[in-house]
Amino acid sequence: MSDVSPVPPAPSSRGGARRVLASAARFAVAQTGPLGAALVGVLTFLAMYGPAALDPTRLGWLMRDDFSQHLLGWLFFRNSPPGLPLGAIPGYVHPLGTTLGYTDSLPWVGLLLRPFSALLPVDFQYIGPWMALCLGLQGAVGAWVARGMGARVPLQWLIGALLVLSPALLARMSMSHDALSAHWLIVLLVGLHLLPQRDARDAKRALGLGLLLCVLAAGIHPVLAAMVLALAVSLCVRTALEGQWGWRWPALAAGVDVAAVAGLLAGFGYFGMTGPLGAVGFGDFSADLATFLNPFGYRDINWSRFLPNLRRASGQYEGFGYLGVGGLFALGAALVLAGLRARDVRRLWRRWGPVAVVALGLAFFALSWRITWMGEQVADVSALYRPGLRWVEAFRASGRFVWPLYYLVLLGSSLALLRLPKPASAPVLLALALTLQVLDVDLGGGRQAHEGGRWHPRPSDALREAARGRKHLVLYPPQSHDGSGRGCRAGPTDFHRWAYRAYLLGLTFNSGYVARLDDSRAQAYCLGLDADVQAGRLDPEIVYLSIPQRLGQFRAIPGTRCTQEEGLWMCVLDAVPSGG
Repeated sequence: MSDVSPVPPAPSSRGGARRVLASAARFAVAQTGPLGAALVGVLTFLAMYGPAALDPTRLGWLMRDDFSQHLLGWLFFRNSPPGLPLGAIPGYVHPLGTTLGYTDSLPWVGLLLRPFSALLPVDFQYIGPWMALCLGLQGAVGAWVARGMGARVPLQWLIGALLVLSPALLARMSMSHDALSAHWLIVLLVGLHLLPQRDARDAKRALGLGLLLCVLAAGIHPVLAAMVLALAVSLCVRTALEGQWGWRWPALAAGVDVAAVAGLLAGFGYFGMTGPLGAVGFGDFSADLATFLNPFGYRDINWSRFLPNLRRASGQYEGFGYLGVGGLFALGAALVLAGLRARDVRRLWRRWGPVAVVALGLAFFALSWRITWMGEQVADVSALYRPGLRWVEAFRASGRFVWPLYYLVLLGSSLALLRLPKPASAPVLLALALTLQVLDVDLGGGRQAHEGGRWHPRPSDALREAARGRKHLVLYPPQSHDGSGRGCRAGPTDFHRWAYRAYLLGLTFNSGYVARLDDSRAQAYCLGLDADVQAGRLDPEIVYLSIPQRLGQFRAIPGTRCTQEEGLWMCVLDAVPSGG
């Protein structure tokens, strides 16, 4: 008999593979609700914009409204060297410059893609995919919160789909406000307030998510960052009230949230680095007291097939908050349920109390100093805002701050139906709410991504030849301004096509529309440019595009050559006069 012990068989890898596959299967099953609701969001986007909007090389449909501002900010950022503030764009609205933040070009996305710019097509946009992602995340987040409340997969789908079809989000996309379409940030934070915190681990996870959302929002849009920060701090209060993690850590988390948002907004240049913080028009872009009932949206669009438009002031589309017939039905059912189970409502005040206080406070700010009911003023609280008006005016479109209350009502009502005395009734009521919402909201039939008007994007041979060896493309007079009317607005209004051509040619461009502009610097530049042209001091590194009324000034300058270019006159200094 051999004295060599038998070698034990090697452990089979099949068992490990089975465990991995089983874990993956369990994960996939667990995510069925959020993934299914996300799919609803993507399909809704396709119904609104059509599949062409997802093509990152298709730009023509974005050369309109605010979309063009957001697109051009990204394109010029691609041609910019790294610098501070984060997302700096010295070549757009040159020589003033701007940032990804002030062109609403989704700073985090632009910064993420910038290192790969050389690998991306020259024509590349992320606005369409971003909006599809926002709708997908809107549904996924709603379903995820419902899952945390114990809802089965079909109920998760119903709640996620109802949130996808929220008119406040769909209307914002129709306004060409892609950055402000990240409503899922607000939905998730509201949901984190309503989910139970069973132990310190749950509390830690909730506060960590709150900080992450603050960081994300600061690099998406400052208005969202303000709302998300307020909700994140109220989440810290809610966590402290629950007592699962004491008071010290939630208080520290609140301080970190504030510091993170303030630091990132400063880093992105929002605090006076490239323009003033304030604006004009506070009170003109507010919410109306009837906003949850009023389907009257942007550009006189009625977002309801059932309900008529109610009156509102002209700028109150910014405070649009129509719940939809399905949302109103869910709210009514939830109020009845709250009356029947008032004891449970009082018992859970630590969950909904802090977020309700913050949401109501932000909604009050959304009403601004001139509080209206169906467009008619019912109260004047201007004395309340006067001491801090300089800071308040930074958020002149105050109506947007109704969104936290909007989603507290919509999400809270949907989740309340999960607690019906007869649980079998929840699927019926939620399905009815979603059906009403589908029948009520008009998505526009995929028309929004169709190109409007004529757009000639490519530079002509003459422009290419003139740009050779030069650095700047200059509209004369310039068309550079912000939403408050600051800047110079005497130039051609169709500056977008010329800006795009400057991008293709690697030139700077002196015109553009941005969120904030330093008026004193803009006026100094515009007056200086005018003085230089009148005095014959042309820059040989500039290709000038002049309106016909100013052509005579260029022709009077020796060494200048001018040719007609699509309704404008393209002038360059070919030779510097001797002894000049």
